[in-house]
Amino acid sequence: MNPFLSIWSRPTETIHYVLKQKKLSFSFILVILAALAIAPLTITQLLFIEEIPLIGILLIAFIGLFILSTIGWFVNSALYTWIGKWLGGTGSYKQMLTVVPLGSLTAIYLLPFSWLMMIALIILRSSESDATATLFIVLFAVSSILSFGLMGLSVYGTVILSKAIGIVHGFSAWKGFGTIAILMGFVFALTLVGWIILFFIIFAFTSY
Repeated sequence: MNPFLSIWSRPTETIHYVLKQKKLSFSFILVILAALAIAPLTITQLLFIEEIPLIGILLIAFIGLFILSTIGWFVNSALYTWIGKWLGGTGSYKQMLTVVPLGSLTAIYLLPFSWLMMIALIILRSSESDATATLFIVLFAVSSILSFGLMGLSVYGTVILSKAIGIVHGFSAWKGFGTIAILMGFVFALTLVGWIILFFIIFAFTSY
Protein backbone atom coordinates (compact mmCIF):
# COMPACT_ATOMS: atom_id res chain seq x y z
CA MET A 1 0.00 0.00 0.00
CA ASN A 2 1.23 3.47 -0.93
CA PRO A 3 -0.08 5.95 1.70
CA PHE A 4 0.42 8.88 -0.69
CA LEU A 5 -2.20 7.37 -3.03
CA SER A 6 -4.44 5.30 -0.77
CA ILE A 7 -5.06 8.21 1.63
CA TRP A 8 -7.56 9.58 -0.92
CA SER A 9 -9.70 6.49 -1.43
CA ARG A 10 -8.99 4.34 1.65
CA PRO A 11 -8.04 6.68 4.50
CA THR A 12 -9.04 4.30 7.30
CA GLU A 13 -7.03 1.39 5.87
CA THR A 14 -4.11 3.73 5.24
CA ILE A 15 -4.07 4.89 8.86
CA HIS A 16 -4.10 1.29 10.10
CA TYR A 17 -1.31 0.42 7.64
CA VAL A 18 0.89 3.32 8.77
CA LEU A 19 0.33 2.42 12.43
CA LYS A 20 1.35 -1.20 11.89
CA GLN A 21 3.96 -1.00 9.14
CA LYS A 22 5.65 2.42 9.26
CA LYS A 23 8.20 3.83 11.68
CA LEU A 24 8.39 7.36 13.09
CA SER A 25 10.97 8.18 10.41
CA PHE A 26 8.19 7.95 7.80
CA SER A 27 6.05 10.40 9.80
CA PHE A 28 9.02 12.76 10.12
CA ILE A 29 9.47 12.67 6.33
CA LEU A 30 5.82 13.72 5.99
CA VAL A 31 6.44 16.67 8.32
CA ILE A 32 9.43 17.75 6.20
CA LEU A 33 7.56 17.38 2.88
CA ALA A 34 4.55 19.31 4.19
CA ALA A 35 6.83 22.15 5.34
CA LEU A 36 8.54 22.21 1.93
CA ALA A 37 5.15 22.35 0.19
CA ILE A 38 3.65 25.12 2.31
CA ALA A 39 6.70 27.35 2.88
CA PRO A 40 6.65 29.00 -0.60
CA LEU A 41 3.06 30.14 0.01
CA THR A 42 4.14 32.08 3.11
CA ILE A 43 6.65 34.33 1.31
CA THR A 44 4.71 35.52 -1.75
CA GLN A 45 4.64 39.18 -0.67
CA LEU A 46 7.99 39.17 1.12
CA LEU A 47 9.80 38.29 -2.12
CA PHE A 48 9.03 41.78 -3.47
CA ILE A 49 10.46 43.65 -0.50
CA GLU A 50 13.91 44.33 -1.95
CA GLU A 51 15.21 45.64 1.39
CA ILE A 52 15.08 42.06 2.72
CA PRO A 53 17.81 39.80 1.26
CA LEU A 54 16.48 36.84 -0.71
CA ILE A 55 18.49 34.35 1.33
CA GLY A 56 17.00 35.79 4.52
CA ILE A 57 13.45 35.36 3.21
CA LEU A 58 14.09 31.75 2.19
CA LEU A 59 15.73 30.90 5.51
CA ILE A 60 12.85 32.42 7.46
CA ALA A 61 10.28 30.57 5.36
CA PHE A 62 11.82 27.12 5.19
CA ILE A 63 13.84 26.79 8.40
CA GLY A 64 11.26 28.70 10.42
CA LEU A 65 8.33 26.64 9.14
CA PHE A 66 10.27 23.38 9.57
CA ILE A 67 11.07 24.20 13.20
CA LEU A 68 7.48 25.24 13.92
CA SER A 69 6.11 22.15 12.16
CA THR A 70 8.39 19.83 14.13
CA ILE A 71 7.52 21.47 17.43
CA GLY A 72 3.83 21.38 16.51
CA TRP A 73 4.11 17.68 15.66
CA PHE A 74 5.45 16.77 19.11
CA VAL A 75 3.26 19.17 21.09
CA ASN A 76 0.00 18.48 19.24
CA SER A 77 0.56 14.72 19.44
CA ALA A 78 1.03 15.01 23.20
CA LEU A 79 -2.12 17.13 23.59
CA TYR A 80 -4.22 14.86 21.34
CA THR A 81 -3.04 11.92 23.45
CA TRP A 82 -3.91 13.64 26.71
CA ILE A 83 -7.28 15.07 25.59
CA GLY A 84 -8.22 11.76 23.96
CA LYS A 85 -7.51 9.85 27.17
CA TRP A 86 -9.58 12.42 29.04
CA LEU A 87 -12.42 11.50 26.65
CA GLY A 88 -11.94 7.79 27.34
CA GLY A 89 -9.32 6.89 24.73
CA THR A 90 -6.52 4.38 25.17
CA GLY A 91 -3.90 5.47 22.62
CA SER A 92 -0.21 6.04 23.30
CA TYR A 93 1.95 9.05 22.53
CA LYS A 94 4.10 7.08 20.08
CA GLN A 95 1.03 5.96 18.14
CA MET A 96 -0.20 9.53 17.98
CA LEU A 97 3.19 10.74 16.74
CA THR A 98 2.94 8.18 13.95
CA VAL A 99 -0.46 9.25 12.63
CA VAL A 100 -0.67 13.02 13.24
CA PRO A 101 1.44 13.92 10.14
CA LEU A 102 -1.10 12.05 7.98
CA GLY A 103 -3.33 15.09 8.35
CA SER A 104 -0.79 17.03 6.26
CA LEU A 105 -0.17 14.30 3.70
CA THR A 106 -2.65 15.67 1.15
CA ALA A 107 -1.04 19.14 1.26
CA ILE A 108 2.20 17.60 -0.02
CA TYR A 109 0.59 17.41 -3.48
CA LEU A 110 0.99 21.20 -3.70
CA LEU A 111 4.79 20.91 -3.51
CA PRO A 112 5.66 21.02 -7.25
CA PHE A 113 3.20 23.87 -7.88
CA SER A 114 4.28 25.98 -4.92
CA TRP A 115 7.95 25.52 -5.80
CA LEU A 116 7.40 26.47 -9.45
CA MET A 117 5.56 29.57 -8.30
CA MET A 118 8.36 30.46 -5.88
CA ILE A 119 11.05 30.04 -8.55
CA ALA A 120 9.05 32.22 -10.95
CA LEU A 121 8.66 34.90 -8.27
CA ILE A 122 12.39 34.84 -7.53
CA ILE A 123 13.13 35.34 -11.25
CA LEU A 124 10.53 38.09 -11.36
CA ARG A 125 12.14 39.81 -8.36
CA SER A 126 15.33 40.37 -10.34
CA SER A 127 13.61 41.24 -13.61
CA GLU A 128 12.98 44.78 -14.88
CA SER A 129 11.23 43.98 -18.17
CA ASP A 130 7.92 45.49 -19.33
CA ALA A 131 6.20 42.15 -18.82
CA THR A 132 7.00 42.16 -15.13
CA ALA A 133 3.73 43.76 -14.02
CA THR A 134 1.61 41.33 -16.03
CA LEU A 135 3.58 38.32 -14.82
CA PHE A 136 3.26 39.55 -11.24
CA ILE A 137 -0.53 39.69 -11.55
CA VAL A 138 -0.63 36.17 -13.02
CA LEU A 139 1.62 34.75 -10.31
CA PHE A 140 -0.31 36.54 -7.58
CA ALA A 141 -3.50 34.93 -8.92
CA VAL A 142 -1.77 31.53 -8.98
CA SER A 143 -0.65 31.96 -5.38
CA SER A 144 -4.23 32.80 -4.39
CA ILE A 145 -5.50 29.65 -6.13
CA LEU A 146 -2.85 27.57 -4.36
CA SER A 147 -3.83 29.12 -1.03
CA PHE A 148 -7.48 28.21 -1.62
CA GLY A 149 -6.37 24.74 -2.65
CA LEU A 150 -4.43 24.44 0.60
CA MET A 151 -7.56 25.44 2.53
CA GLY A 152 -9.56 22.69 0.81
CA LEU A 153 -6.83 20.13 1.42
CA SER A 154 -6.67 21.23 5.06
CA VAL A 155 -10.37 20.42 5.46
CA TYR A 156 -9.80 16.90 4.14
CA GLY A 157 -6.66 16.71 6.26
CA THR A 158 -8.78 17.47 9.34
CA VAL A 159 -11.09 14.60 8.40
CA ILE A 160 -8.10 12.27 8.12
CA LEU A 161 -6.67 13.51 11.42
CA SER A 162 -10.04 12.99 13.12
CA LYS A 163 -10.12 9.40 11.86
CA ALA A 164 -6.50 8.87 12.92
CA ILE A 165 -7.08 10.16 16.45
CA GLY A 166 -10.20 8.00 16.69
CA ILE A 167 -8.34 4.88 15.54
CA VAL A 168 -5.44 5.46 17.94
CA HIS A 169 -7.74 6.02 20.91
CA GLY A 170 -10.27 3.35 19.96
CA PHE A 171 -13.26 5.64 19.53
CA SER A 172 -15.19 7.25 16.66
CA ALA A 173 -13.89 9.80 14.17
CA TRP A 174 -16.45 12.27 15.55
CA LYS A 175 -14.86 11.94 18.95
CA GLY A 176 -11.51 12.39 17.23
CA PHE A 177 -12.81 15.63 15.74
CA GLY A 178 -14.03 16.60 19.21
CA THR A 179 -10.46 16.14 20.47
CA ILE A 180 -9.24 18.58 17.81
CA ALA A 181 -12.06 21.02 18.59
CA ILE A 182 -11.26 21.01 22.32
CA LEU A 183 -7.62 21.80 21.59
CA MET A 184 -8.56 24.58 19.15
CA GLY A 185 -10.99 26.02 21.69
CA PHE A 186 -8.33 25.99 24.38
CA VAL A 187 -5.80 27.71 22.08
CA PHE A 188 -8.40 30.32 21.07
CA ALA A 189 -9.30 31.04 24.71
CA LEU A 190 -5.62 31.27 25.69
CA THR A 191 -4.92 33.62 22.78
CA LEU A 192 -7.91 35.80 23.67
CA VAL A 193 -6.79 36.05 27.30
CA GLY A 194 -3.27 36.92 26.13
CA TRP A 195 -4.54 39.75 23.92
CA ILE A 196 -6.73 41.11 26.73
CA ILE A 197 -3.79 41.10 29.15
CA LEU A 198 -1.58 42.78 26.54
CA PHE A 199 -4.26 45.42 25.91
CA PHE A 200 -4.51 46.28 29.61
CA ILE A 201 -0.71 46.41 29.96
CA ILE A 202 -0.41 48.81 27.00
CA PHE A 203 -3.37 50.87 28.26
CA ALA A 204 -1.83 51.07 31.74
CA PHE A 205 1.52 52.31 30.37
CA THR A 206 -0.03 54.87 27.99
CA SER A 207 -2.30 56.29 30.69
CA TYR A 208 0.67 57.71 32.65
